[in-house]
Amino acid sequence: MEVTFIVLLIVIGLALLIVEVVVLPGVTVAGIGGLILIGCSVFLTFVLRAKTWDKLSLHSEIDGKVNVVDTNDIKTGDRGMTVSRLAPIGKIIIHDKIMEGKSEFGLIDENKEVEVVFINESTIVVQEIKSSL
Repeated sequence: MEVTFIVLLIVIGLALLIVEVVVLPGVTVAGIGGLILIGCSVFLTFVLRAKTWDKLSLHSEIDGKVNVVDTNDIKTGDRGMTVSRLAPIGKIIIHDKIMEGKSEFGLIDENKEVEVVFINESTIVVQEIKSSL
């Protein structure tokens, strides 16, 4: 229904413009009316397009979170081991939990003992414990 109405406006507007150019000399009501009808059809086309995309678009929100670290039982000073190389981010194991850790300074190879320096809301920052041999 709406598409038919828009096409009808375009056809009538073009017809009035043709009448303006071919039959009536100068600027008359036919030319102004033709421009107004074509302008209205363009406006209605964009309104129709917005409503069409509104009907097809998704209206739900994503409320999930990324990189949420359960740090309730991990405190500064806790010790663990690196599972993978921290360059500067990798996997560590603390209290039998494998999680993502970040090296405070430089690179730390795997299977090295590390200590938690501080905990950010999404990152556990560690440093390597140097063995005294």
